[in-house]
Amino acid sequence: MAKKREFVEIEEEKGYGVFQWILFVLVIPLLFAITVALIVMTVAGVNVFEKAKEIGSHVPFVSSIIDDGGSADKGGQTDKEKIVSLQAEIKNKEAKIEQLEKNLKASDKKMEDLYTEKDRLEIELEKLKETDDAAVAEEKQDNQLISTYESMSPKNIANILVNLSDNEAVKILSEMSTEKQADILEKLPPEKAAKYTKLLSGVS
Repeated sequence: MAKKREFVEIEEEKGYGVFQWILFVLVIPLLFAITVALIVMTVAGVNVFEKAKEIGSHVPFVSSIIDDGGSADKGGQTDKEKIVSLQAEIKNKEAKIEQLEKNLKASDKKMEDLYTEKDRLEIELEKLKETDDAAVAEEKQDNQLISTYESMSPKNIANILVNLSDNEAVKILSEMSTEKQADILEKLPPEKAAKYTKLLSGVS
């Protein structure tokens, strides 16, 4: 029994010896070397984690450990793809805005042309109204003048006509009845009567 216990104790001491040897000879020096390397690289200005990503990009397993999927969204879209997609969307929106601005400018030009045409038509309408008013006033005045002549005796009218121009005299005569014209022409000098008769025939 005592021998068996001694054997167990020797085996346990032997097991502890191997573990301690591995710990002191391999693990601790390795951790120390890694720590020193990290300190030296940091002082030298080297980004350790970026270098680790570069190394990991060539080793799929290491890359998956370093980059835990943060660069891709749930749909599997990377940051670069998202940026390209957003830039394309921005360009699309800018193109739509530019087209809307062109349409708006075209509409403004059409509206300006319509307003210009409206102003032109209003000016023409105003001129036509003025011309029409003038024609109506002239016709009214002529009617009043003819009415005045109609109320006068043929002799008096003949005395007035000889003092007017041929065109004015013929115009007045043309507005009167044929009977009144004959009475007036009888009172005119023969040469005037012949001339007015000829002009009246041309008017009619």
